[in-house]
Amino acid sequence: MENPSHGLTEEDLNTSSDYSKYGITDVPKYTVTTALGKVAETDLESPDFTFTILLLINAGFCAFYVVHGILRERVYEIYAFVAAILVVLMYCILEYSLFNPAGRSTVKLVRLIVACILAPPNILIAIIVSKQFGYLEFRIVGASKLLQTLYRQAALFSCLLKFDLQTSTSIVVLALKEGTSFSMLETVSLSVGLPFSFGWCLLGWVMLRKELKWGAILFFVLGFVKPCYYIYKVVKIYTDLRDGIDVSSTIIYSLLAATALALLVWLMIMVELYIVYSNFGKGLKEQTVSLVSSAEHILIDGDSVDFGQITDLQTFVL
Repeated sequence: MENPSHGLTEEDLNTSSDYSKYGITDVPKYTVTTALGKVAETDLESPDFTFTILLLINAGFCAFYVVHGILRERVYEIYAFVAAILVVLMYCILEYSLFNPAGRSTVKLVRLIVACILAPPNILIAIIVSKQFGYLEFRIVGASKLLQTLYRQAALFSCLLKFDLQTSTSIVVLALKEGTSFSMLETVSLSVGLPFSFGWCLLGWVMLRKELKWGAILFFVLGFVKPCYYIYKVVKIYTDLRDGIDVSSTIIYSLLAATALALLVWLMIMVELYIVYSNFGKGLKEQTVSLVSSAEHILIDGDSVDFGQITDLQTFVL
């Protein structure tokens, strides 16, 4: 029978992803051959589809942490990179050995082996690189111990905002349960949850950079929406299990772990919010504004200036 979408016969579709001739018999049909080459084909109703998206999202955050952390010398973002690697590594181990033993495949085994081989050197190198940081911090706030402490607290708060966005995104993806089956809750989570999380993190960034006390209060009040949703989600899982609703055990365990991590990150943000709020008006903002103004004054006078320094100063809590 002819396939109208690709112009291929059923026999072509079946043999295009047949790996049995290589001795691999437990790999699902992930690819088919088209005029454009190999394209992905997977069961969108499978939990594996959800976790594929989840791993890609976390890989994107890892890439951001390592690039931005190194270029801006943000030690806490390097630590967040290490934490994200550990989260992905733990998922690969637990999903293969404990959560979903019935779904084991060669692809998952290869993924597990690669993760176990590459994770330790990445973590080690990241820690070694983070120990070399400090020069950019000195350029921004100078030799004052007080200003350096204030700067580090601001950098920690900024990093926690990004990590909160990562955990919130993971929860929204997991809330879809089986990849593409949408209930009213999942639809609301997808359409409102991510924009709210992004807006909340953006509010925190602006509040921190401008030292807005009213913004800190608004950030604090809106922040209680997140733990309320997390608790609601846990209760919803409990009621679903009690009512006998069929939900993948892998999804449940992963969602509970992500929710626990998100609650921990939220609590750390609230504690750090109090610290950075207490630091408002102690000279960090004035110091950076003064240095930027001095650099701009040099430009007006026609003297040379390091443009990179101006950028670093203007984005010290990015």
